[in-house]
Parts: sequence; structure tokens; C-alpha cells
Amino acid sequence: MWKRIAYRALLFLVCSTPALAQDNAIQWYKDLPQASAFARKSDKPMMLEFWADWCAPCKVMETEVYSDPRVATALRDKMVAVRIHFDLQKDLVRQYNVEAIPNIVFTDSWGTELVRHRGVIEADDLAAVIDALPSNVSEFNRLDNILHEDKNNFAALRDMASKLRSAGLYQSSNDFYRKAGNRNEAKKDPVQREAILLGLGLNFLDLHEGKEAAAIFERCLKEFPKSENRERYTAELARARQLQ
Repeated sequence: MWKRIAYRALLFLVCSTPALAQDNAIQWYKDLPQASAFARKSDKPMMLEFWADWCAPCKVMETEVYSDPRVATALRDKMVAVRIHFDLQKDLVRQYNVEAIPNIVFTDSWGTELVRHRGVIEADDLAAVIDALPSNVSEFNRLDNILHEDKNNFAALRDMASKLRSAGLYQSSNDFYRKAGNRNEAKKDPVQREAILLGLGLNFLDLHEGKEAAAIFERCLKEFPKSENRERYTAELARARQLQ
């Protein structure tokens, strides 16, 4: 009798243990605000996966990529994973400008985009991206917290752009440089404007977007003809033209 009771107790424990508790399972959040609140407690970045039931490449990601122990371990240790349904969560689809799936957006704990990938990605490549991203985004979160209180805070926009550039997140960095450049603080202060343009141009160079980089450095030479960085602008302009 005791054996039967013990067996039933064991069976109950096995059947009632959530699949997410397995060592190699990914704990997917489906509610972004809830995931963000959890992420902010530990200053972890988030990985948002936009998917749908009918999406064949999404099923490939599920069976061949997320099942890979390296990916599952990297996500569990470094990220908060969020699954967003393309058809049922249209507000988030619009917010992140997702036009096709699968689409993966890496963000800070507040949900501000750091980098994204569209389409299927191999397990090796996804694990490498996760490992390359900062596991602690406390500084991004600090600045993002300021911007949630005041989205036009010039110092926070400028510093966020600089921090993102330092982390090698050039596209997102440029988004914040542009926002900072549109503020009156930059328009009225040549020193601030020049620093922002330099950051933009260097980001374009690192993104191998020669045409955009050339336009920025040509503007720098025109707007700041007496700048101590003039020789640098000339050199960077030459580099940009080689990329065109």
C-alpha cells in the first residue's frame, strides 16, 4: 500500500511540474509589462520574439533553435524572453514596427530596442548574439527611466546614444542621436551639435553605410570649418566614400 501511495505521489509531482521548470526549457513571458517589471528587478535585457501559429519559419525556430541547449541556457541566464503573437498583439507589432515574422527584438529592461534580427537565425548565431549583448543593462535602464519621465530630456538622449555606441549598438545609437539632435539644446549649441553629428557619422561608418556617413562628414566640414576636428572629418569622409 505504501508503495502505491508513494508511486501516486511521485506521479502527481511529475504531472503537476510545469514544463518551464525543466533545465533546458525557456520561460516565455506573454505579457510585456509583466516581463519588463521582472527584468527591471535584475537589470536584465529582454528578447522579444514576434511569432504566429501559422508561421512555418517560427516553427523551425521552435524545433531547431530554441530547443538547442546553448540557446536555452544563454536565454535563461542572461535574458528575459517574451513571446508576442503577431496577430493578437497588434499594438506591440505597431510599436516595434514589425512587418514580417519571425522577428526578434532585443531590448533593455524597459523595452527600448537595442538590436533586432528578422527571419530564421541559426542556433549558433543566436547564442553568439545573446552572449555578445550586455547581460546587465543597468545604465541603459537608468537613462531610460529618465526618458520615461521626460522623453525630451536632452542629456539622457545624448548619453543614451553614447552608451549604445560604446556597446556597439550603432543603429539604436543613431536613433537617439537623431532625437538629441532635434532638441533645442543641440540646435542652439554648436559644440553639442558637432558632437552629435560626429557620433552619427562614426556609427554609419561602423554600419558600412558609406553614403550616409559621407553626408554627415560633408555637413561637419561645412558647418564647422574652423573645428579642431576638421582633419578628422576629411579623413572620415574619405573612408566613407570608399564604402560607397
